[in-house]
Amino acid sequence: MNSESEVSDDFRKKLHCTMAFIGGYIGAYALLNRADVFGNAQTSNLIHVAMSIVGTDFLDLFIRLGGVFLYMAGVTLVVIWQKITKISVHYLAVVVDALAFIMLGFFPKDMDIIVSLYPIFFAAAVQWTSFSGVYGYNCSTIFSTNNLKQFTMAGVEYICSHDKKFSHKAKFYGSVLITYHFGVACEFFVNQVFGIKSSWFGLVAVAIAFVMVAVEQGTLSGIFGMISGVKRTA
Repeated sequence: MNSESEVSDDFRKKLHCTMAFIGGYIGAYALLNRADVFGNAQTSNLIHVAMSIVGTDFLDLFIRLGGVFLYMAGVTLVVIWQKITKISVHYLAVVVDALAFIMLGFFPKDMDIIVSLYPIFFAAAVQWTSFSGVYGYNCSTIFSTNNLKQFTMAGVEYICSHDKKFSHKAKFYGSVLITYHFGVACEFFVNQVFGIKSSWFGLVAVAIAFVMVAVEQGTLSGIFGMISGVKRTA
C-alpha cells in the first residue's frame, strides 16, 4: 500500500532532515577514522584518479577506480530500481545505509583507506539519488556546499525583496544544514569513545528514518488496518 501522496511536504521535510543527519554522521565518520578523507563525494577521489594516471601509480589508480565504480553503481541501482519495482527507493536507501554502517564497524583500522570507504561511496550515491529534495528544492543530504549556497542566496533575496517564498527557502536549507551538522557533532562525540565501531550507533538514526519512510509510504497504516480487520473478524 502506497499513500505517499497523502503525506504532507512538512513531513517529507522532516524525513529529509533525518537523512541529512545520517549523511552528516557518516561523512564525519570517514573524516575521523580514515585519515580525513571525505567519503560522501567523488570530487577528491576523481582528482586523485587523474594524478595517479599522470604519476603512473597504477595500484592507487585501480583502488580509486573501484570507488568510482561503486559510486556509479549506487546511482545505477536507484535508476534501475524505479523501473523494476514499485517499492520506494527511500526504503532502498535506508536499508543500504544500515548495511554500510554495519560493515564499517567491522573493518580494521589499518586497512587501505580508500577500500575502507567503499561502503560509504556506494551508500552515499544511493542516498543522494533517492532523496533529491522537498518542496521542489534540489537539496542533497550527503554534503553541504550547494545547500549553503542556496541558503545564502535565499537569505539575501529575502533581505532585498522581503518575498516570503525566499524566507521559506532559506528556512528549509537552513534546517537541512543544521541537522546535517548535528549528525557530524553526534559522530564526533560517539567516536571519542567507540572509534571505528561508532558507525553502529548510526543505526539508531537509520531505524528512525525507516519508520518515517514506512509512514510516508503508508505501510504502517496498512499494517494497522490489517490488524484491526483481523480483530474485528476474530
